[in-house]
Amino acid sequence: MRNFPLLTAALAGLAMLIAAEALAQSTNPQMKEPQAMPLDFLTWIDRDAEWLQKQIAALGGMGKLTINGGILETTDLDTLKAANRIRAFAYLATKGLRPPYFDLTIAAGDATKRCVTQFPRSIAPSIGPMDFARKSFPADAADQTELKSCTVAGQGEDYAGLDRATFRDRYFDASGTLKPEFRDLGDDPAFRAKAIDEGFFLATEDYSGLLQLDLR
Repeated sequence: MRNFPLLTAALAGLAMLIAAEALAQSTNPQMKEPQAMPLDFLTWIDRDAEWLQKQIAALGGMGKLTINGGILETTDLDTLKAANRIRAFAYLATKGLRPPYFDLTIAAGDATKRCVTQFPRSIAPSIGPMDFARKSFPADAADQTELKSCTVAGQGEDYAGLDRATFRDRYFDASGTLKPEFRDLGDDPAFRAKAIDEGFFLATEDYSGLLQLDLR
């Protein structure tokens, strides 16, 4: 019986590749439908789509994405979250636009806190558009009142375990605005963190001041 060492090695390599791809898909949360994001923010920071893709990968977004006509689409949650983070920080290069919520890690010695805030310069005065890749910001530079109000402490029992679609439908209306009966949740940093963790770009509605999801 003849041996085919090269063929055997090739088949083994193919099997490893398939297994690695399957593992990557199983560890990267996938959304049921593609989520879209406008890329107009790239002009604010003088960057292009190629740069964006590299930064998304550096932040841990390993899923497939498409960019066409100034719109990014992906079904990979980590990719969407990375793109959302870069988009949020781009607002620091603009004037006159209401900022979205920023997800910041605050370091105090060996301890860290998670802060979800619309006032990032109250937490890190020197923060800029390219700081999206920073792991943490020092607590001693933060306004302590704002830090207290933005710090995520625990998880809310009513919403913590909900999947993305159920969370959106229960708490937000068809336009993505927080339902008025849940207005108080807008002051809950853990609720805001949940929205960000589910891949939503979180801001506030201009007229009402209620939390607003970008559902494009």
